Amino acid sequence: MPKLPKTDLAGRFTYLPIEDTFFGAGAVRHLSEALDGVGSKRAVVITGKTLSQTNAAMDPLQAVLGDRCAGVFSATTQHVPRQAVLAAADFAREKNADAIVSFGGGSPNDTAKAVLLALAEGIETPEAFERYRIKFEYPDKIEIPSMTQPALPLFAVPTTLSAGEFTHFIGITDEQRKVKDLYIDKRLMAKAVILDPELTRHTPDWLWLSSGIRSVDHAIEAICSTTAQPFTDALGYRALDMLFRYLPECRADPEDLAARVQCQVAAWLSISGLASVTLGLSHGIGHQLGARCNVPHGETSCVMLHNVMRFNHEQTRTRQAWIAEAVGARQPDMDDEAAAAAAPEAVLTLVRDKLALPWRLRDVGVEENDFAGIATDAMQDLIVATNPRPVASRDEVVELLRQAW
Repeated sequence: MPKLPKTDLAGRFTYLPIEDTFFGAGAVRHLSEALDGVGSKRAVVITGKTLSQTNAAMDPLQAVLGDRCAGVFSATTQHVPRQAVLAAADFAREKNADAIVSFGGGSPNDTAKAVLLALAEGIETPEAFERYRIKFEYPDKIEIPSMTQPALPLFAVPTTLSAGEFTHFIGITDEQRKVKDLYIDKRLMAKAVILDPELTRHTPDWLWLSSGIRSVDHAIEAICSTTAQPFTDALGYRALDMLFRYLPECRADPEDLAARVQCQVAAWLSISGLASVTLGLSHGIGHQLGARCNVPHGETSCVMLHNVMRFNHEQTRTRQAWIAEAVGARQPDMDDEAAAAAAPEAVLTLVRDKLALPWRLRDVGVEENDFAGIATDAMQDLIVATNPRPVASRDEVVELLRQAW
């Protein structure tokens, strides 16, 4: 194991107000007791169209909810445009919802959290979101508004590995600016999360696996963070060990529920420290690839993470050597320099060879004429400003995009 430099430890770890995480086959049964805990009688489910029409997935959820299900909103849209949030919020108001249940991947989950914001703050127009979004000017001018009212209780039943249900921030796309804005407040947290691998069996393989790479991205950018700390290091290291082992097993046998729940718990580990560390370019560019080019979140990590790791090599050499060890890529004769160089190659091998996922921007529909707009938008994302290697200009982002193309 590489020796991390001795530092005078000082910092802060933020515990988010999630009360319970239930995991394992059949864990969805615990949703009933969680709803009982808040006295819910009229819960609204927010999900996607495909999942809502998959009886084998919806039936177990509906059976647990029973008569307390006030309705199912299934018109969520990828990257969470403001109009889709307003439609979901209107639906929840019409049903007089006393709780929200998100069911599905990142889009239903972020939509559900955005609905909490809209209902609590009385947001009824796209323009009304402006008051609550994080506003940032590179490199360090930032405004983070807070909610003023309590939110409805949220319960999350994820079917992918992006793990946003464990965070208190959301991305909502402004369709006019074609930019994904960030919103953050602890009142947006789920009260309980249900990790039931049986409910993930109908998730398309490409989505399951690519969202797993999103969790790899969480873990690696947390370990390489300029504000990394031992607690988050431990979470990220274990997450990588599990994801690199069990994602290929999921591809080999999609019915292997033991491998699937291992990946679910690894995704939970990967993201549990993100409220306490800063991130970097892979996440920052990924947000804008989604908003501008409609690239799914998981695939943004597939194409950007290994490139960003190389970009950050000098500033994160020791930590990338540590990552190489976590994922089994460090050979006994390697020094830290060689091990650090092996880490992004291990990520690329996992993405391209072991999981057969897209690994270049051209593979996900991004054109070279998109680079300038993506780079401009990325420079307005506060995550880019905390990249381990300082980003001096938009041109550096454009060059990185060229390398990833």
